[in-house]
Amino acid sequence: MADWITGRVKARKQWSDTLFSLVVEADVAPFKAGQFTKLARHDADKKVARAYSYVNPPGQDCEFYLVTIPEASSRRTWPDSKWVTNC
Repeated sequence: MADWITGRVKARKQWSDTLFSLVVEADVAPFKAGQFTKLARHDADKKVARAYSYVNPPGQDCEFYLVTIPEASSRRTWPDSKWVTNC
């Protein structure tokens, strides 16, 4: 399994009540458009990770769409500054 890389959220765009995207600045390995990676956030004493597909083309800051599901525990606000990826 690949090592985790720390990234910084540069922007958060709210598209609707339940859809938003994050633009993440991170030193990731080259990828193909549509490729999946995992993003994680630290929640209290554990790391919560989920798989996401890159929205952007290679060579730009990483952007991901996220959906808020009201019934899910991940509904809590995701931090705006520190994320990790295991690209």
